[in-house]
Amino acid sequence: MDRRRTAAVGGLLAGVLVAAVAFAPAAAVSVGTWHRDNYGTGHERLTCREATQSWTCVYDNVPEPGLSASDTIAHFSGPNVIASWTCPTWFDGSVCENVVAVYRGNATYTASGNHPVTFAQEQIVTYVEGREILQQYFVDQFYCPWYRTWAEAVAADYNCTFAP
Repeated sequence: MDRRRTAAVGGLLAGVLVAAVAFAPAAAVSVGTWHRDNYGTGHERLTCREATQSWTCVYDNVPEPGLSASDTIAHFSGPNVIASWTCPTWFDGSVCENVVAVYRGNATYTASGNHPVTFAQEQIVTYVEGREILQQYFVDQFYCPWYRTWAEAVAADYNCTFAP
């Protein structure tokens, strides 16, 4: 009798565990793409695995008619640090007032024939006038705007803002 009861309880617990795992909410993860017009000379693309707690991104260049495309690629990964982040005093107010998330990490850039170069970066997500704009911040150096579509990037101001 004890063996049957033990087996029944074990089976019941296993069933509850399987159901709990099967119906547990999944973390919100999506793949997002960002675009930047590199001063009218090229189409930069940032493809990110976007989760609330962290981002992992790959940077590359997209060939466009009449524009050059380099073979530079980069990899970024970092956690969301919005709770401890402070907007640098030299940033434009439109960035600081509209931040919704900040992902801090390192980006390593490589191109054929060159050694890899690593930069401290923050991917600063803002929500301005009904649209998301990413400010890619090379820490203590400059930040540049990125947009969800290439059409937005071409139509928008592509100028970077440099630290004083």
